[in-house]
Amino acid sequence: MKKNILLSVSLLVSYITYANADESLTGIKIISPDVLNTNSIEAIEDLKTSNPVDGGDLLKNINGVNTIRRGGHGLDISIRGLSDQRLNTFMDGAMVYGSCSSKMDPATTYVNIENYDSVTLIKGTQSVMFGAGGPGGALNFERVTEPLPYITNNKDQKEQKPYKLKIGQTFDSNSEAATTIGDITFGSGNTYFRINGSYSDANRYETGTGIKPATAYRTSDYAFILGQRTSSGSKVEIIYDNNKQENVEYAGLLMDIVYSYTDIYSFKYRTPNPVGPFSSLNFELFQSDMDHFMDNYTVRSANERGSEMKMKTPAASDTYGGRLIGTIGKNMRVGIDYEENTRDAEQNMMISGTNYHLTYLWPGVEIEKFGIFMEKDNKLNTNTILTYGLRLDQIETHATRAADDPGSDHALQVSANSLYGVTAGKRDFNNLSGFLRYKKDFQDGNYYLSFSRNQRTPDATELYSAKTSMAMAGKYRRRNIGNPNLKEETHNTIEFGYVGKLFDTNLNASIYHNDINDFVTSYRASMSATDTTFDNDATDAQKYKNVDATIWGYELTLMKSFSPNLSTTLNLNYTNGTDDTTNIALPQIMPLSGDMSVDYVTVTTNFGIRARFADTQDNVDTRIYDVGKTGGYVVYDLYAGFEPTPNYKLTLGVNNLTDKRYATHLNITNAIDSDADRVDEPGRSFWGSLIVDF
Repeated sequence: MKKNILLSVSLLVSYITYANADESLTGIKIISPDVLNTNSIEAIEDLKTSNPVDGGDLLKNINGVNTIRRGGHGLDISIRGLSDQRLNTFMDGAMVYGSCSSKMDPATTYVNIENYDSVTLIKGTQSVMFGAGGPGGALNFERVTEPLPYITNNKDQKEQKPYKLKIGQTFDSNSEAATTIGDITFGSGNTYFRINGSYSDANRYETGTGIKPATAYRTSDYAFILGQRTSSGSKVEIIYDNNKQENVEYAGLLMDIVYSYTDIYSFKYRTPNPVGPFSSLNFELFQSDMDHFMDNYTVRSANERGSEMKMKTPAASDTYGGRLIGTIGKNMRVGIDYEENTRDAEQNMMISGTNYHLTYLWPGVEIEKFGIFMEKDNKLNTNTILTYGLRLDQIETHATRAADDPGSDHALQVSANSLYGVTAGKRDFNNLSGFLRYKKDFQDGNYYLSFSRNQRTPDATELYSAKTSMAMAGKYRRRNIGNPNLKEETHNTIEFGYVGKLFDTNLNASIYHNDINDFVTSYRASMSATDTTFDNDATDAQKYKNVDATIWGYELTLMKSFSPNLSTTLNLNYTNGTDDTTNIALPQIMPLSGDMSVDYVTVTTNFGIRARFADTQDNVDTRIYDVGKTGGYVVYDLYAGFEPTPNYKLTLGVNNLTDKRYATHLNITNAIDSDADRVDEPGRSFWGSLIVDF
């Protein structure tokens, strides 16, 4: 069966692909972006064997991609031990940043995946065309729209289809989650107008031991796409995307999202025809505006808030920019890109019935990036390619309100500079990144060896966070103080990979070693300038520093076919991270984990069973993010799909069949439920979806 999958995902993973893949498959696909000249396509049909709540929840099904859970929504992706601003995320070409310094809204949380058609995922630095930094990789979610096709009518004449319509409904029993989907395209000739949207609502899910952590959410998303493809093959599009999130609960945080409203505007022009010195050209402009409001009393009950004072934080993250990419000849790509991101946040607290604006938590942070880059494929012989790329970025950062005093009515009201202990001035970074990749094809597959360097400027929180707290015991530890003097990170990575056959089994394996200079890490330290013990006292604040670090690991996929219909797949991934400066483990590093599945597929049906598992994790850093050591687990899923006609697709399944209580090592501390040390994963849930195309 062509898998009953709502989202067709294109995944470029280190440019590794199987040859001779069937391009007619309609499921998840590994495919290169238009601007890249890769040679083959790998079809993966088991990525969406559930109903993902957002982009992070979808991508965790890819080997080597894990997620950090803080609630029922907003799963934060981690790739090879790197997450958050070490990943570059685009939505329809627009660079998107979250608008919460507590990371409750990573960029992928704004992806209602039922509204998107593809996502490109690049692990590590295997391209320099996806923005500055991003040593962990790049993600680009896109809607792919084309003029409506021509069909033959009952008079044997060709006429254009008047519209294309998709409607659907998904459900999950555990949280009583439901998503309603609508997608319609109208067209005339080569011009089209598409409207798509979805609405999702979920209550709190129940864990394997009956706990119902704060995980409810409500989201909606709609987009308008107006486009035209010319007779010469050029394409122009204007896209508007509106995303709303309301009453989103986070058991792992001190506050919840009351609302988060996002508007994204994009313009795209792509032509395969010569323009000046270029044989083809891509040009994009974008703007994203986010308004975010969180507190601990609108959604959270008084019992759950306990003795905490009422807190609220309005925040905003606005980004605009563009990129121009041209192809010279058949194998060289050059371009420039620019973006400017502005972030503002204000920390407020109700004290003795009076609201006080305590600090500018993000004090008017402006980060401006300008980059130039080039990539080239050199064909050394018929089966060997040497690809290399180089990128130079000029980056300016500035906390424009670091010296501003939010008021003088209470002792907790302080400027950002007073928390930093230094005066935050304008910073300039000149970052150089690049890669060199040798790939050799042979009869049954290929192997590759790559070297890369990636320089990343610290983000707005690492440089300029200015969160204060009450001066009492553990609450003092809630202070999150940036370091305006941080250096840029430099990631130096070597990777070897092999794709081929081993005893009639498809093998996809890679091993990597990332030597990092000036890695930005969190630690605990006193506010006192004379206290240099960093002994993790009850009064120590969260701060940031540069260290040298090493991250290494491997990924392995084995797929064995027993017949044209029956196959099994094993995925394994392992990551190890060490702070070399202090000789301790890096936090938020997933242990050995993976899954094993058995699938039976026919023309109109598919059935599968999957075991997801993880080993124990003893290498931890509990000062900030790691809750503690984590036990291993095995959970089982069942899934099935039915496609009686090409227009009707039904999927059904059960996740966590045995209703096991478990949590991944990356899940953070549960701040509400005393019976849980961290935010547990959902217990047993029956799920399904019905999609109808007209």
